[in-house]
Amino acid sequence: MADSAESCAHCGKQGVGFKRCSRCKEASYCGAECQNADWKRHKKRCAPPVPLEDVAAKIFAADATGDWRGVLKWEGCMEELMADQSDNFCWANLSAFAQAHELGFNETGSKDHMRSCVGLKERNIPLLGTTLTTLVSFFGT
Repeated sequence: MADSAESCAHCGKQGVGFKRCSRCKEASYCGAECQNADWKRHKKRCAPPVPLEDVAAKIFAADATGDWRGVLKWEGCMEELMADQSDNFCWANLSAFAQAHELGFNETGSKDHMRSCVGLKERNIPLLGTTLTTLVSFFGT
């Protein structure tokens, strides 16, 4: 049976035998150049390579040590982590991500951290409401 045609997640090129994202195995790419070019967009949707319980533990461990990059690498899992969880668990996750963005902003001065928060609000993740409104008014976009 022949392989079915796929399309590159970045450029849209059609082909057979494209390589898949090694992390989530969902996105296909015609080559390394397209995969690298698409990573900033794809990483927000990329499924975790480990069970969500382990992801939560990694987030809280990174948060406890102030490793904002270690927290933010799991931001693509945020909606999944927060689905069907207790309010306390959700607030703990939100707090970890918010603190990571604040530390990232303080260290780099990049407003991308605030734009990420605004993006989360636009996706209507539960419990963000007033927290993000306050952050946006403080940092601006």
